[in-house]
Amino acid sequence: MPTPLVGCIPIVCTPFRDDGALDLPGLRRQIDWLIAEGASGVAALAIASEGYKLTEAERDAVARETVAAAAGRVPVVLSADGAGVEPALDRARRAAALGADALMVLPPSFVKPDADGLLDYYGRIADAVPVPIVVQDAPQLTGVAMAPALWARLAAAHPGVRYLKIEGAPQGSTISAALAAAPGRLAVFCGWGGLSILDALERGAAGSMPAPNFTRLFAAIQTDWEAGDRSAAAARFAAELPFLLWTMQSIDHSVAAAKEDLRRRGLIASARQRGPAARLDDIARGQLARFLDARLG
Repeated sequence: MPTPLVGCIPIVCTPFRDDGALDLPGLRRQIDWLIAEGASGVAALAIASEGYKLTEAERDAVARETVAAAAGRVPVVLSADGAGVEPALDRARRAAALGADALMVLPPSFVKPDADGLLDYYGRIADAVPVPIVVQDAPQLTGVAMAPALWARLAAAHPGVRYLKIEGAPQGSTISAALAAAPGRLAVFCGWGGLSILDALERGAAGSMPAPNFTRLFAAIQTDWEAGDRSAAAARFAAELPFLLWTMQSIDHSVAAAKEDLRRRGLIASARQRGPAARLDDIARGQLARFLDARLG
């Protein structure tokens, strides 16, 4: 029986050297640090991992290194999706073979499928691999809307569909509706940087998938919440909220902030993002520096 996914599962940054090549030693250092910070799992090759900017060979290299670095200490979630069923199946099978404990799967977004198309896409992936599926609902990024009734049908027909990551708004009511539609079949994670974590936990979410540099915060919030100390959880969240809101202006803001934070900690050699990326302007870079100065001392 696979280890259930629960708690804080940060989205791992894919580090690059200044010449653009993968920084695999930096990836390993980052994962060791995330586990020390309280991560109960790690997720790689996701949107905020810049997974879509990697070659297929690089995806396999990152997957292999992530699994090796985690070394069974925590579950590894690898993103595996595609513009069609066949590319997604290929990625899913490779990720599972490389040791993923679960796969996170976005819907196709180039041609936006209807409900039947989504049932076919997710069902075929779930049936093709021996690990559970995390359905990633990110309508603001994909333009694909999914309903709780669809998730319930998937979970009933395909036991491998066990988790949801909710990114879209309103998160809270969507989480409640999803859990009500498939009681006992689905666990739900708070996405979009964890901005709705307190609401999500109150509604029964299993945890969060934040940026890596917020791992300690979200792990502590989860611990406080599970101990019944909601006021402590809220106080922790409020203390970091200005920086969290700043990072979540866009995916590129979040990745830039996380990578610079990790670079300053000596975990990765460079904060480089692969293109295309919306580079921070001088004012934004100054704002980020002030946040990190206050955070890191």
